Amino acid sequence: MNKPTETFAPYMKNYGQTPEAQLEKNKPLMKRLKKWMEKKQAEEITEEEAKQRKQQWEDFKETIDSFRPTGHKLYTEE
Repeated sequence: MNKPTETFAPYMKNYGQTPEAQLEKNKPLMKRLKKWMEKKQAEEITEEEAKQRKQQWEDFKETIDSFRPTGHKLYTEE
């Protein structure tokens, strides 16, 4: 893990000094994320919600590609 330079050190108070220290700092968030993922995996979604999510994903891809120049689209081929 890279150590912050003296210039940035005051702004990086949550930066671990070693990989082990950073892992310790990350543990509470990792635990919360694991609980959230387990909850999401246990949820059942309706067919209507699945269709809605699919449509939202398609809209998202279209929006992202609309801002990219021709030949540089991420989700569509031009």
